Amino acid sequence: MQRVARFISMAMGAMVIVLMAVACGDVEVEVVKSDAYIQNSEVQWNSKNCAVVLGAQQGKSYSMTIESEEDWAKFSGGKSAVEGSMETETKIVYIYYDENISGVERSANISVTFSDGATFDLSLTQLFYDASATLERAWAELPMFAEGENFIYNTYYGKMGVRSNARNYTYCFDPDNRASLWVAYPLHTCYTTGSADRNYSTFGYDPNVDTKYQANLSRSYNGRYDRGHQLPAADRKCSQEMMDQTFYSTNMTPQWYSFNQNKWGYLEGRVRNMICADTLYVVTGAYFGGDHHSSIASQTTDRSGNICPTPTYYYKALLRTKKGNTGKRIDQITDASQVRAIAFWLQHADTGSDTSISSSDCISVAELEQKTGFTFFPMLDDAIEQEVKQTKVASEWGIN
Repeated sequence: MQRVARFISMAMGAMVIVLMAVACGDVEVEVVKSDAYIQNSEVQWNSKNCAVVLGAQQGKSYSMTIESEEDWAKFSGGKSAVEGSMETETKIVYIYYDENISGVERSANISVTFSDGATFDLSLTQLFYDASATLERAWAELPMFAEGENFIYNTYYGKMGVRSNARNYTYCFDPDNRASLWVAYPLHTCYTTGSADRNYSTFGYDPNVDTKYQANLSRSYNGRYDRGHQLPAADRKCSQEMMDQTFYSTNMTPQWYSFNQNKWGYLEGRVRNMICADTLYVVTGAYFGGDHHSSIASQTTDRSGNICPTPTYYYKALLRTKKGNTGKRIDQITDASQVRAIAFWLQHADTGSDTSISSSDCISVAELEQKTGFTFFPMLDDAIEQEVKQTKVASEWGIN
């Protein structure tokens, strides 16, 4: 299993000290050996600067030059060369650059020369923007991204409290089905508490996906199929902006009205009751494979007459800490007994007024992976990942 990248805090290396005896007496004088290195020689596509760490005897002088194709990396003030003296035995010189959206990684060479003749040739590499890799390594709710598929990935951000760019949700949109195969999002009381009102929201096209791939949902799908949210509007009461984003076509699937309004809607409410002080991580998905229930047609149409396949199953995958108040990131946990996971797998059908959710609707996350082909919660530590995913204890989630 590919390990998900961690955010690593790098400590500065210790200075190399050489003890030299002087001619007069037994006094030892500390002489700092000249040194230079880049604190992080490989930086992300959206980072803006990095640090070159210089170490030398106080009073020594230095000069630095930087070379890069298209001059993408510069010292302060847009300079490609700087010089100075060591006021202390350690000095930081910053290199500045913009986000790399070129589609290819880029490199820069940095030369450092000290007045004692010591020279250092350093290399800096900036990775390029890749939606798959960038998003996959960011948050615990995100599944692994499928390579080689024609899927469209996107993350929405919105206002929450004083923040203007809190993450809302991420989706994997399949143009062939005019629907997202999964929508992943964090769930916490900070998202579900607020004054946002769905009556002020409007169904519409996703501005980040070509409309030719989307369903026209100015009104419901034809037939008795609701515009079924994958991320429920009620999960985003924190701001009108975040709630409005849940009404994009990419968050909708054609869902039989009684299933949407009763059984599935009841499950959504049950999931909100599973929120804890730590974050609850949720993936909601629509599965289009296999045979349809006899009550569900294989397809419907949108308001423009576009064919919209109907899902055969719907699912939710959940992950959270057991205690719910550890204050830990998921990737910081190395004991399987500290986390719990489960999945709900429901056949899309005319379920009438039934709102029951039982253990028979529950499967393990490992089983869900086999059914869908997606890999869920890859941020779990490799040593505990399979144990967590193979366990399903419905009672832990209040399900009998």
